[in-house]
Amino acid sequence: MSESKEVVAVKVGVKTSKGDQLTTLDLTCPLRDTVADLCQRGGLAMPEHYALAFAGGKTGYICEENKQTIRKGDLLQLVRSPAVVCKEIIDKLSFASLDEKMVALNVLLGHSSDPVFAVGFISNNGHKLLLSALEGGLYKGLLLCKVLQCLQELMEHNLISWYSLTEKCLNRILKETNSLGALNALTMEVCLSVLESVVNSNPYAYEIVFTGLPWDRYAHFIVEGSISMLKNSVVLLNTLFVKGNRSQQLQIEDAILRLNMKVSIWKSLTKKGNVDVELAQVLYMLQSLLLNAYEEKRRATLDISNPVLTEKLQLLLKFGFCINPEELDLKQRGSRRFSAEYTALGFRHVAAPLKDFMYPTGKFAFENLCYFAENHSASFTRVVQENVCCSPQHRCPLTQSSIMLSELLCRIFRIGEPISDQGTFYLMFYSHDRFFEELFSVCMVLVFKTWREMRATTEDIHKVFSIVNEQIVRALSLNPRSINIDAFRATFSSLPYSEIMNQLHRESAERKAFESQSTAVKELRDSLKDDMMELVKSNRINVLAEGARFPKYNAKGQRVKDRYVYVRLSPNGKTLHYGDCGASCEYAAIEDLTQKLVVADIEAVNTGIHCPQAQGRSNRGVIDVAFSVVPCNGETPLNLVAPSVKVLHRWVDGLNALLGHDVDSIEARGDLGVLLDMEIKLRLLETEGVQIPDVPPPIPPDPADFDFYFM
Repeated sequence: MSESKEVVAVKVGVKTSKGDQLTTLDLTCPLRDTVADLCQRGGLAMPEHYALAFAGGKTGYICEENKQTIRKGDLLQLVRSPAVVCKEIIDKLSFASLDEKMVALNVLLGHSSDPVFAVGFISNNGHKLLLSALEGGLYKGLLLCKVLQCLQELMEHNLISWYSLTEKCLNRILKETNSLGALNALTMEVCLSVLESVVNSNPYAYEIVFTGLPWDRYAHFIVEGSISMLKNSVVLLNTLFVKGNRSQQLQIEDAILRLNMKVSIWKSLTKKGNVDVELAQVLYMLQSLLLNAYEEKRRATLDISNPVLTEKLQLLLKFGFCINPEELDLKQRGSRRFSAEYTALGFRHVAAPLKDFMYPTGKFAFENLCYFAENHSASFTRVVQENVCCSPQHRCPLTQSSIMLSELLCRIFRIGEPISDQGTFYLMFYSHDRFFEELFSVCMVLVFKTWREMRATTEDIHKVFSIVNEQIVRALSLNPRSINIDAFRATFSSLPYSEIMNQLHRESAERKAFESQSTAVKELRDSLKDDMMELVKSNRINVLAEGARFPKYNAKGQRVKDRYVYVRLSPNGKTLHYGDCGASCEYAAIEDLTQKLVVADIEAVNTGIHCPQAQGRSNRGVIDVAFSVVPCNGETPLNLVAPSVKVLHRWVDGLNALLGHDVDSIEARGDLGVLLDMEIKLRLLETEGVQIPDVPPPIPPDPADFDFYFM
């Protein structure tokens, strides 16, 4: 059999200023001859001024190198050649008015992404014209913005590099960026983007940009600028941090802390929202860089002779036992003063307590513990006093726990590890300038709580921290975009030891079941998930229909004694009826409830600190179970406080089901897992003892004919 011949001619459509043509292109013919032929047929003079370009879905000039990509049915157009367009642009940039220069820059920006055009423009030194004008300060505002955008596009072809930008060019861009006048947002975004590109590729430009753009300008862009400006500012900070030496990195860290940049980023994100994938990656990079800065503290060693550390140690006594060592008779207590208190805290070396921290991560843990005691003194006092009240064998050792928790958080947030390309951005990281210390303080309370729930002894400390690890990791997975640390604390508060054990047992059983079953069972489980979720939603709506009694709070968020609010859903599921009732009321008919809220008018269901009745309160028991039903017409929301977390989850799930939102509380996920397990077991009863294949049986081939024969 002979080989098929290579296709050398294709039928295409060609658009010209004199009309469209349907023609056959000979791909073996020189392109200039093809263009000349098309010009002749279209009545166009000077064919050397024309070129072919793709139209429709494809874009770009056609040259000898890429003409083989033309396919049958492609739509082409006869346009002015790159050389002609380049000459017009260069002439206007050299001699025309500012308005005409703006037109030329717009044309250049539209063509710069085309590699054929870029080669021609750069070979005619067009880029040098842009750089010269940039050095001389000829362009300002939008004109400067267009010049920089054109340079960015031209750089993408790797024909010229950012080394082309001289110090004068950089100073010109920095001057524009530092201008305090009203500037176009796009101009600022482009200036920041160009500065980042230069720093990233030209090490000699680092010092110019590092010293040329004050830190307060970054803070200004983050607070006052758009999301794009925020992103470009953070990208530039990331690049300066990565490319800088340790001294420069410390200056960046100090500026971010001193100017509250993290909190400013958090406020901008919570106000403007819409964190896309690219911005999340940028914020993850800054998050990783700042968290990795703790590695130096983690590796630091502790000097027990340091008087500053000795003074800090006394904070643990001051806030843990409400005593002030400076006011006591030190001579009376002797060299082993406070030995009873140190023993109660779990110190081994009561004569020299700082020795307990002479381990890897010890000094870091000590600093975190002192931060906890000083900045969250009420919580610290409470956990210490509760711990002291336990029998000696059931006390949680404070020093060892603080070291293990510091190490655990470092592992979870990968402190000290190389920064990966992909990771999780946590919004709560930006909610506080001292994120790690704040998270340590919150998690230290969790450690003591879990310790009590497990009735642990000192020998069980590793088991306790395995559960704490599960609590923190699962909370991060459940709610990676927790708005702040308090919201994150509320998430892992809903994961007590009992819930973690239930989840681990359930996952273990599921894993064993899946390991012993085929892919078909997994597919069956996935196919049943939607139906089971509908059952969960139906159950939650029934809970609302049955109604419940909630404690009443006044407008100031204060509990009204012996007064309650009874709420229930109408039988048709369209209206929430509610009204006041007394302490003796266990059930209220809809007719007795004088107020109502139409479900269709509900705008949102808020929980926790976002509820008016929880704001400004220190009682976590109220904050964790508060929820508000917010109408869309601006009326007063229905503010409620559930008697328990379980009731909160069921009511919020029911309201979300009515509104068509996802039902994803821990309670709902647990019920979904139970229902799926039960349904799978019921469906597999008849297959007991039958081996289910890993893959479905093959489909038999079609019969020879489809004639049916009846016997």
